[in-house]
Amino acid sequence: MQEERIPRLVDGADVMAREIGAKEGFVYSCIDGVLNLEDIADVTVLPTEEVAQVIEHLISLHLVEWVESGGQSAPPEADAEPDVDIPENLQTQIVEAFHRTDKLNHYERLGVAIDADPREIRKAYFALSKTFHPDAYYGKQLGSFQSKMEVVFRKITDSYEAIGRPKKREAYDRYLQQQMAVRAAEEQIDRVEERAQAVARALSKAPVAQRHTAAAPSSKEWMPSKAPKPVGTASPASTVVPGSPEHARMERKRELLERRLKGKARQQPKDPARSIPVPTARVGKKAALRDLTRSLKHTAVLTGGVDRAQRHMENARIAELEGDLAGAATALRLAIALDSSSQELQQQYRRVNSNLRIQLVDIHRQQAKYEEENNMWAAASISWAKVAEAAPDDHEAPRHAAKALLAAGGDLRKARDFAQHSLELKPDSLDTRLLLARIYIDAGMNQSAENELKEAAKLDPGHEMVKNLRKQLGG
Repeated sequence: MQEERIPRLVDGADVMAREIGAKEGFVYSCIDGVLNLEDIADVTVLPTEEVAQVIEHLISLHLVEWVESGGQSAPPEADAEPDVDIPENLQTQIVEAFHRTDKLNHYERLGVAIDADPREIRKAYFALSKTFHPDAYYGKQLGSFQSKMEVVFRKITDSYEAIGRPKKREAYDRYLQQQMAVRAAEEQIDRVEERAQAVARALSKAPVAQRHTAAAPSSKEWMPSKAPKPVGTASPASTVVPGSPEHARMERKRELLERRLKGKARQQPKDPARSIPVPTARVGKKAALRDLTRSLKHTAVLTGGVDRAQRHMENARIAELEGDLAGAATALRLAIALDSSSQELQQQYRRVNSNLRIQLVDIHRQQAKYEEENNMWAAASISWAKVAEAAPDDHEAPRHAAKALLAAGGDLRKARDFAQHSLELKPDSLDTRLLLARIYIDAGMNQSAENELKEAAKLDPGHEMVKNLRKQLGG
């Protein structure tokens, strides 16, 4: 997922010590470290380009700074061990590789591009082997670094096995492509929910929340049965019908507001920065900024014109037509944040979001099967858990999640819970009874294991696994 820049207030900055205008104060009041540039434009009903200029001006005043969303934390620094026979820079390299290896795909572990040819992959693997294979330091004291090097070497060997052979590489490339797509979609869903909630909070604090917004289209208008308009085709800014009483009333309001604004403009100095008036004995600088900001917010209510929710709905239509359900759900969620009263809009969001969840669970199921086949048990436990959550009636998903957790040496309590849930959905499953017995044995709960084996024996008295597990229990 491409990182986006988010404006954030500079800690400790005193906005009252700066000469800023009402527009700058308006934008400044909407910056919370969550909303991006487009979100702030939606809240303020200002053009995106204008909001960008204001933010850059606030940055020049050291009131605001850009931050990147989705940044990753650095791995912990290595504590140098004096009684080992490897230099400190290598110690640092080993610790960093150890903490990062599970977060990297096979290409990243080997440090090669996705389109690298077999010779490059082989060369990279043998170069890394010279660094991380413990045998390369035969006779030397490695201390705690030996176990870390063994883990890293095993991981890079797994990576070489996965992409060093054509057929395996082809299967992994399909898996990786799906993984990247679903991860981007999930991050997009999480991020847009955060943004939508921030937009709702911002609107609830300002009169701009009461601006005139067009009603959401009916479900018949929304359904993407027709092709979208060609790019560049203008869309109406409002659904108010020209010539109607409502249209005439809005035009009168606009004309009245324009006359008022022109009258004020003739009385004020021609300063493009629209500086805050010098405080008087009765009105302080802080109060002056607050009043001007409120005035601009009220102006946004009357002159907003372009319905921002409508723009997001149009983006949703196009995204769904292109098969981008994550993009469509994102646009609809933001439209709801701007027009929460539309029931039709919420229905369309639920429809698109439901289709997106179905699409994602299918991908998670495919990923989980690949991970099982390649003994990627920790990853498989996560994928099967996501399937189980999204498909609560699927008895196989929680059983596979329990099996993967057991194989990965994961949380046995969670493994038990998954297995029990699978049994609730299908009580006559012999495989699940045996799996639950194995989980109890590993957890040292022998009596519970024996109870499960008794139930398993009722389903198949002569099953070999029932006999073997009973022998393991000593019974």
